Amino acid sequence: MKLKRDKLIRFLLKPPLWLCIVVWAAGAASLAGSITLYYLGLGAEMFALPVHIVALVFFVLSLYAVLTVIGVPERAKDKPRVQKFFSSYSTRAFVYASCSIIFNGCYVAFGIVVANVTQSPWLGVLVGYHVFLLLPRILVIVPKLRNRGRETDLKRQQLRSYSYSGLALVLLAIAILPVIRMVVEGKNNYNYFVGVVAYVSAIALYTFIKFGISLYNLKKVRGTDDMSLVAVKNISFADALISVFVLQAMMLKELPTRPNTALLNAKLNPVTGVLISVAICALGVHMLVSGFKKLKAYSREAAQASETENASPPDCAVEQADGGAQTVERTRSDDGIAESVENNDGA
Repeated sequence: MKLKRDKLIRFLLKPPLWLCIVVWAAGAASLAGSITLYYLGLGAEMFALPVHIVALVFFVLSLYAVLTVIGVPERAKDKPRVQKFFSSYSTRAFVYASCSIIFNGCYVAFGIVVANVTQSPWLGVLVGYHVFLLLPRILVIVPKLRNRGRETDLKRQQLRSYSYSGLALVLLAIAILPVIRMVVEGKNNYNYFVGVVAYVSAIALYTFIKFGISLYNLKKVRGTDDMSLVAVKNISFADALISVFVLQAMMLKELPTRPNTALLNAKLNPVTGVLISVAICALGVHMLVSGFKKLKAYSREAAQASETENASPPDCAVEQADGGAQTVERTRSDDGIAESVENNDGA
């Protein structure tokens, strides 16, 4: 199994030139087809979506093929940080979390500008939600980056980050209530850059993949001692839950207008939104309470260990004390012998 994996890695690092040429040709053809469809005014049609996806995939593969020809991946594989990224699950998790912080930060900065320009309350609410989504990840990642390379109590830092991110999840559960309210009132307005069906289908695929990965990661980190890693995965799970609610609201909004559609929208969205908010709040409270309990227990154990070390003198001190006592006894014995000799001589 390891041999097959090594062969696959070597192939990915240095694919044959003919394969790169095929990828470049396919990328150029699909990208030309996508541009042509937009030029003809058909870019937003449903049948154009596969062409756009293929163009995007082959465009990325073409860029990677260029890098392999130059030899960038092959040289990068020997770097210690690259090796650590591929060998350490926790390193990959924190890198992905850092990328999520960058993405959410860009969304917030862009959303603030657009919300002020368009005077959109819905976009403003989404920006507020993303701010509170940024907060728990920042509480986990920033202390880890700040204390990197320093002499610090790593376990205490992890427990504090775990507890504070739980509090941030409670705030996130409160922050999504305005989102739920605007969805229930039908004020969630979207502007699609492609067809409605294509856009909703892409969001649905992304949401289900995201939710499945978050569940898998929750199972994978179960039982680990790295509480910062557990916190990162709990935050991703909460984010996936909100994505499920947003997807449901989007799909119900785009259903054909029928008598039962409004009733379904009015009942299902509030129930699902409140359940997700309660679930996130419960997760945050659990992290907050359990985190502080573990932190208190850890502090107590550390204090007891420190008292034990201070109460028992080091072995070298005991040996020095024993050696000193023996020296005193020998000195007294020698003095006694000398005194006895002097008395005998006097006699």
